Amino acid sequence: MNDKRSVHTRILEQYVEDQIPKLQTIPQGELNLSAEKISLDKIASHTEMTQDEIVDIFRLSLITESLTDQYSETYMTGARNHNAHWLSNYVKNFWEPDEMGHAQPFKTILMDFGIDEYRLDESIRDAIQQSEYHVSHSSGFHPTSLTTYGLIQECVTDYWYELQRGFFPTGSDASKLVSKVKGREALHTIQFRNMTAIQLESDPSLIEEIILATMNFEMPANHIPPVKHIEAKTQEWLPKMNGNVTELLHRIIKHIYEVLGDRKSLGKLLTTYASKSEQNFISYLPNHILSKAIEHINGGYGIVGEIVMDEIGLKTEEIHNPNSLVENAEYRLKMIIKSWASKKMHLEGLLHKPEGKISSGIN
Repeated sequence: MNDKRSVHTRILEQYVEDQIPKLQTIPQGELNLSAEKISLDKIASHTEMTQDEIVDIFRLSLITESLTDQYSETYMTGARNHNAHWLSNYVKNFWEPDEMGHAQPFKTILMDFGIDEYRLDESIRDAIQQSEYHVSHSSGFHPTSLTTYGLIQECVTDYWYELQRGFFPTGSDASKLVSKVKGREALHTIQFRNMTAIQLESDPSLIEEIILATMNFEMPANHIPPVKHIEAKTQEWLPKMNGNVTELLHRIIKHIYEVLGDRKSLGKLLTTYASKSEQNFISYLPNHILSKAIEHINGGYGIVGEIVMDEIGLKTEEIHNPNSLVENAEYRLKMIIKSWASKKMHLEGLLHKPEGKISSGIN
């Protein structure tokens, strides 16, 4: 096992080394908007949102992107504790310098909205002083937990910025600014996904770390006092921004499925997550009971994985016809469970917290 792990460690180290040349900070000269001022009134007239809500959406992005140092320290703590030099190399030499330029585009847009720069800087200082993200982080400090957390967080952020970009005309300077940041978040999503997959391949038991990170996942803004109240509104804003929770789930689960590699592992992750956190996975049935039942059905986790993938529009492999009486009985039982669960499944419950709503804000 040690030899196998050392091989995968070298693979991770080489993967990170291959990513370093892809670092692209946003040049200061590309952070300017055209002379024509962005009209908040015009933007609001094409949405169901107020001008204050639109300002808050961009304020949320600005503030959360301004705490990169604190997120970086969270990753570095896990890297140091587990001697994961590949992770510290990635964070210090790629992710952190890449992220450092992500706040300015949102500041530029807010200033064009008419918000005073001094007020914005003051808000950033307050957020930094009032927050200690590495203390609040709840998704675990094992490298696998951290890369899983990074995968989900960056995937959510990528989608959030995609929706923000939609406020502006295609090809406009403001749209290009948001697109620059969005593109980097999409790359980070893939990088974290690949690093998680390499670790899982080296040790399949690390699926427990992936479950831990998923079960306890919260976006950073939940722990930043000046914007926590804005973060709480993000789910209700999604449809007003021409987005929806199902599409976000589709993207997150697609990436997680690519890490895990099969429906059975996906089903295990989702049922364990639903059971431990008592999320509303299948209506009217306590999830700890459901989880135990699925665990004892041959192929039960695979059924759950298949149901979820079907529900969000991801293709699954065709189910082979049973070849014996026993297989036929199992097949019929699975189809009954699948039909019943598909009708009662409440997918949004997978990302709801008992005390709150889905986190759709960022870093």
